[in-house]
Amino acid sequence: MSIKKVLFIDDGPIEQITTKLRKNLHSRGYTLDEEVINLNLPQFKKANPNESGKYIIDFDAVKQVIIETHSKEPYDSIACDYHYANDPLDGFTILKWIKNESQNKKYRIRRAKFVLYSSEGDKFAKKTNSVDDISKLIRIKFDDFLKRERLADDLASLLLKQSTRFDFNTMLIQELEKYPDFVFKSVYPKFKGKKLEDIVVEIDKELPNGLDFQQNIAELTIAHLIELNKIEEEE
Repeated sequence: MSIKKVLFIDDGPIEQITTKLRKNLHSRGYTLDEEVINLNLPQFKKANPNESGKYIIDFDAVKQVIIETHSKEPYDSIACDYHYANDPLDGFTILKWIKNESQNKKYRIRRAKFVLYSSEGDKFAKKTNSVDDISKLIRIKFDDFLKRERLADDLASLLLKQSTRFDFNTMLIQELEKYPDFVFKSVYPKFKGKKLEDIVVEIDKELPNGLDFQQNIAELTIAHLIELNKIEEEE
């Protein structure tokens, strides 16, 4: 079965959601591989400077875990809860940071679909009712905002929709990652002697040689197809 990799960010239990999502995907031939950042864990808490004896989410701790543990993972989607009890931090702020940081640093996680969800959509609406807030949402380009009670169904639909689209860049990376220690020897001189895992980095980070390499592969493939066609015609 093919795998769909999802990162959930939430401060509440999501076992029912992941169980249903797993069943939905399994029925269509996919396996769910989920990771969860539980914002209720002690490692993500710090003392509230405005209220003695109370704790709030430590955004810096969340950032550190995302960078160190999740930034290089090939997630298909990042699904983030919007509202965290009485905490000043919200899911919009977290996803906005992930999207901007991953784009700037060319982290693999940037290729995921970014999804906000909530069982309290009215609170999100109240915080995004100005022209400036709506403009920010448009610029960030989140892929969807889903209701928590329908998250398993709607997220499955989003993930399955991805599977109907062909992405040459993604396919090339996935194929090269199957042979990470294989040493490249010819066709593209700039990569001679490099391991395929090193070439993947060049492609994934959209570095000049990585982009040129993809164009070179496309040109060679077309040339090879034309040559094969000529041979068939001669026969």
